[in-house]
Amino acid sequence: MVGVRTQVGSAEGETTRSSALVIAPIPRYEPDPVSVTGVRPRPAAVAPHAHAPDGPRPGRPIADRVDPSARAFAVSALTMLLEIIDRRRPVAQLASVASPHIVDQVSVWSARPQAVSTAPPRARPPAATLMRVHLQWSGPDAAEVSATYSRGVRVKAMAARVQRVPVRVRPGVPGGPRTTELRWMLVNVTTA
Repeated sequence: MVGVRTQVGSAEGETTRSSALVIAPIPRYEPDPVSVTGVRPRPAAVAPHAHAPDGPRPGRPIADRVDPSARAFAVSALTMLLEIIDRRRPVAQLASVASPHIVDQVSVWSARPQAVSTAPPRARPPAATLMRVHLQWSGPDAAEVSATYSRGVRVKAMAARVQRVPVRVRPGVPGGPRTTELRWMLVNVTTA
């Protein structure tokens, strides 16, 4: 922030005027990162070649934690969704990786009649191919996903949210008790 300070003074009846340029720092517009435990992390002196182990640990900022299983899940779930949209897979397979409302929306969309093309197979639209996937953590068990996919020469965008949610698991032994475990699921998807 830059400001001008003006001084007006008099010395034995004469008036003098001088201006000085004052430079002050600009206020911060982003808050400091906050860790999962609510304690602000202290900067650590780490060698440039050192690699911190991945995975959730209390006290580490959310943005610094990487869960490889979340990214792998996002890649496989979005690939499956694109294959279902292209009608290369049945919609029923989506139920294992997506919330019920997403399965309902995709099944309604895929139930509409497909235009019958008289064009040769080479003129049909090409299949969608997932290109890049990026995760941004929004909580300890949730991440926002941005992805790009190509359909021929066109590149399109896709956004999603993956979250670890409790899922009922069938017993391994007939008649055994059902258990609940946390699994990654697609809870929101938007595509162009």
